[in-house]
Amino acid sequence: MTRRLAFVATVAAMIVSVSSPAMAFQHDRVQNPVVHWALDIAVLAIVVAPIWTALLWGKGGGKWLLAGLIAFVQLPVAVLGFSPEASAWFAGSGLFLGLAITTAAIVYTRRVTRREREALRHEEASGETA
Repeated sequence: MTRRLAFVATVAAMIVSVSSPAMAFQHDRVQNPVVHWALDIAVLAIVVAPIWTALLWGKGGGKWLLAGLIAFVQLPVAVLGFSPEASAWFAGSGLFLGLAITTAAIVYTRRVTRREREALRHEEASGETA
């Protein structure tokens, strides 16, 4: 029962976290200034969050290179988020491209991390036998 509840809660949280950014990107016709202001802040948070994450998680000089790379990738996201929607095709392709880049980055990071862990295990195993 607890696993099912945890699964349902996780899926619900994921749906909310995914739908909020999507709604923030489609706010150019919102008439209420307070809601528009809140959505502008949401877009800014969506654009800047990966950069701060890289700066907080990284170590040494490499973290600035990573943050610069992420900023380069996030620039089109900012343009898409703060410009009025030119067309549904433009917005959809931009969001799809951002999702594809994010997916590729996650896959790459997992592969590199897995290789580093295996190399570390191999190094520890060979050190124990010596």
